[in-house]
Amino acid sequence: MTTAKGISLNERLVEYRHFWIEGLRIYLGLLLIYKGYYFVENLEVLYRIIDNTMPVTAFVVSHYVVFAHLAGGAMIVFGILTRIAVVAQAPIVLIGAYYFSGEGSAFFGPTTELEYSMLLLILLVVFFFYGSGKWSVDHWILRRRQENS
Repeated sequence: MTTAKGISLNERLVEYRHFWIEGLRIYLGLLLIYKGYYFVENLEVLYRIIDNTMPVTAFVVSHYVVFAHLAGGAMIVFGILTRIAVVAQAPIVLIGAYYFSGEGSAFFGPTTELEYSMLLLILLVVFFFYGSGKWSVDHWILRRRQENS
């Protein structure tokens, strides 16, 4: 199948494939920022859950989670040190999938936190390997560095 300009649809999709992956990276960052904001709004609930399930202090863990989600989400949205932000998110998502997925959670169960955590983990792994991409501050800085040298 060819388009009006004689370019096949497959060639066009390959040429513009970074739009999809960049949009997915930005969406992932926005999801993490939203979750961080949700934790800020419900900090007492987060304290209580951490106190009941983990042997560490709730103050330290909850502030790490909130900061990692807010700052790491913003870093992922703008493509600033994306791999470092992803590494900071991974333990939160792994522990969150294990501890905080709800009573009787199973795939396609009454709550969706397990599926949400697994989706986030898969996306984090993808962007750990993919990196920031073309629409990122990292790419812009690297391109400017190469132009100046």
